[in-house]
Amino acid sequence: MGLYLQMVFGRRGREFASTLARKVGRRVRKYIAPAAPFIITPVALGAAVSAGAVAFFLNLADDIRQQDGVWHFDHDGLKMALALRNPRRTALMKTASNLARLDMMSAIGLIALLISLRFPRQRPRGILLAVALSGGGLIIGGMKTRYARERPTLIEALATEGTFSFPSGHAFISLTFYGILANWWVRSHSDWRERFLGIVLASQAISLIGASRVYLGVHYPSDVLAGYAAAIPWLTACLVASDQYEKRLAKLPPRAVGLLSAREDDSPDDLIHDEDFDDLDDLDDLDDSEDG
Repeated sequence: MGLYLQMVFGRRGREFASTLARKVGRRVRKYIAPAAPFIITPVALGAAVSAGAVAFFLNLADDIRQQDGVWHFDHDGLKMALALRNPRRTALMKTASNLARLDMMSAIGLIALLISLRFPRQRPRGILLAVALSGGGLIIGGMKTRYARERPTLIEALATEGTFSFPSGHAFISLTFYGILANWWVRSHSDWRERFLGIVLASQAISLIGASRVYLGVHYPSDVLAGYAAAIPWLTACLVASDQYEKRLAKLPPRAVGLLSAREDDSPDDLIHDEDFDDLDDLDDLDDSEDG
């Protein structure tokens, strides 16, 4: 008898659960799915991830000030880096670290600014790169001064640094710079395999640069993690602002876009007497008629 009741109610329970799941699914498709594109937007996702990154950064900074459990994590990471050292890895890590050097990133930002001024078609990307790198440098410099954490002394440093340790500027700039490159790559390729390849390559470069700073003994692991966490909201803000700028350009009339994107080599006199402005005479006639 007990077995019979278990079979009956078990079957009915499964039928009830199946019916309930179908009804819930229909309600979700009817009421929630149409609103999903307006709720789950890239801006909303970026804001959520940025909020989590800021919370993680502040938690790390608080642990460092209080000399909390992060010290064990940092010391273990440095000891592991020391155990992994050999001449071949050292050469590789020094090369990786150079991929986010301050002077190289500053030169790239300056070149991007000059390109944006010289070639209007590339202006949105040039401005994005110049602002992201220059602004990122100012942000990371202010943070280093604010927290004033000394460089590691637990192991021998294989590179010379003259600034404070927290957060890692190389980690911050690498995520910002290679994150922008990955964004451009994804937007310019429609095949998902090519997009995935670009994301993987950028992620590997960012991870390798961060690991190189710990390997070389110039940063604690928490410095690198904090640099990544601080870069996420900055990268998100730069990409969102650049996207809005491009959308505003797309809404401009074709004639205005043409003026912004063409005739880099023309002088002002050439532009004034160009055939594109033949209809200025019509505008003058129209103004005269209105005055009359």
